[in-house]
Amino acid sequence: MQPMDMIINHKRENGLPLSSKGGLVVLCLGVLFILTLGCARNAYPQRAGAYPVDIFAEMHYSQSQRSQEPDRLYPPKNSVSVAGAEIRYAPDQYPALETPEDLVLDLNQGKTLFSVNCVMCHGPQGRGDGAVGNFLESNGYTRPPDLTGPMTVQRTDGEIFGIVTNGIFVMPKFSNLLSQEDRWQIIHHLRSLQGQ
Repeated sequence: MQPMDMIINHKRENGLPLSSKGGLVVLCLGVLFILTLGCARNAYPQRAGAYPVDIFAEMHYSQSQRSQEPDRLYPPKNSVSVAGAEIRYAPDQYPALETPEDLVLDLNQGKTLFSVNCVMCHGPQGRGDGAVGNFLESNGYTRPPDLTGPMTVQRTDGEIFGIVTNGIFVMPKFSNLLSQEDRWQIIHHLRSLQGQ
């Protein structure tokens, strides 16, 4: 017996109307529901969980792993990189620090690092006239210092390294953003802006 014949017989036995309009409406609603799911899936093909109702738990929607993506290998907790751990200095140790002798100073690299990390506040010539510096001043903060002025010129390289490393006032610390070598390159470029 065919499924449709079973439905018709069931309706006859239970005294239900044999109207095909109701069945057609149910069939149309079912097709519309399936098409809606398909359209939602195609509208956001790369978004995780694109279906309005998550009927199937599909692995390719997992945030932990994408198709064709290599495994993520995170370093063990408290591990030390091959380059070694960065030495932490006490505030009174910074003034005595000097540029490492084995570091090859490159003025172009220092200029690039300065333009990416410092210009927005200190300006291209280090005079404290950057766009963010103007914004800070207009909102009640102190303007960033003129890095070519006497206050900065009189500081040792180590003192400047300490400020760049740990930050000061609204200036963020760059120890998590730049390597020690990069911070020394910026100081080298700063000294060239000061005419030294």
